[in-house]
Amino acid sequence: MVVGLNALGTAHRTRHERRLERAVAALVPDHVLLGYRDTDERRFQKARLAVIPRPRIVTFGSSRVMLVSTGMVDAGPGQFYNAGLSGGSIEDHIVLWTVMRDSGKVPELALFAIDSWAFNTSYPEIRWLAWADDVNRFVDARESVPWASGLTQRFVYRWYQTKEMLSYAVLRSSLRDLQRTLAGHERRGRELLQLLDHQIVAESNVNGRRGLRADGSLVYEAAFQSRSAAEIRAEAVESLTKNRGGLGRFQWNSERAHRLRLLWADMRAQGVKIAAYLPPYHPAVWDGLSHDTAVQHAVQQTRHFLTETGQRLGVHVIDLSDPASVPCTETEFLDDLHGRESCVQRVVDRLLGERRMSSRPDAGRATLSP
Repeated sequence: MVVGLNALGTAHRTRHERRLERAVAALVPDHVLLGYRDTDERRFQKARLAVIPRPRIVTFGSSRVMLVSTGMVDAGPGQFYNAGLSGGSIEDHIVLWTVMRDSGKVPELALFAIDSWAFNTSYPEIRWLAWADDVNRFVDARESVPWASGLTQRFVYRWYQTKEMLSYAVLRSSLRDLQRTLAGHERRGRELLQLLDHQIVAESNVNGRRGLRADGSLVYEAAFQSRSAAEIRAEAVESLTKNRGGLGRFQWNSERAHRLRLLWADMRAQGVKIAAYLPPYHPAVWDGLSHDTAVQHAVQQTRHFLTETGQRLGVHVIDLSDPASVPCTETEFLDDLHGRESCVQRVVDRLLGERRMSSRPDAGRATLSP
């Protein structure tokens, strides 16, 4: 009975997911999806990755990476996709990577924007919990046969999926979904379907509104981009006081660090080249963080972990937390964390340029550049 109900619930969810995939396929080049910030981004990205052609380059990260576009990485149409998410975490990257891997869309190069607070247990990152089962399956599969080939890893991952057909936790979820359907309630994600039906416009008709391009990159609204440097600086200083760049009360999250190792190891086993960076802060924020001893200890701990992991797995990592290292000036920030296109372009140029240098036959092992 449990298997039968879970199978019925799974089939029902699968049909709904296919509807979403057909809907997101309507977002084509030179068009923009308006109202994206009000959607379930995770549901959107998962469906989008299932329908796009195999990209050559992919970016993973939070909203701080979402300005990166096809033109910035000098790629051709369909060769780049930005899989960034608002509040994106390591766990989100795991699920989106799994979708790409299992659908035969393994990229040549993956660019990661790793937020400095990613390894702070005290910093709340909970949006990914909707994907907790997917994350646990990935971790279990990688840990059970870490030496295995990519094909074997996928087989083990599927085995863990199959075992869940006997799970009472999955049964509860299946029953809830079936009850919603029988009661005539709309399935989760219905608002996304409605948005995709009515809010896709030509990019030339954006008219200063926020939207998402077909390559996953973000277009900010004109009002947000036009704020004065003084206004942005005041907001940045206030943010620094409130949360210290996400590094206040820092406690090392060893579980998340372990998940990043597993993710990068799986990607490298599939032949993916990886380059990662710590994004720059607004100069006023970084100046404050530089004079905070506890925060600097947290930054050093993060650097050490990324250095060690990069050297072990052949991942090129560069620390650009200090905006002067890019360089990005104060006028090249939209707020305390997000750089303007000019700053982001310079970050991408640094990252790709140094990755090419580190890939030369006479180059040393991957390092965390100062």
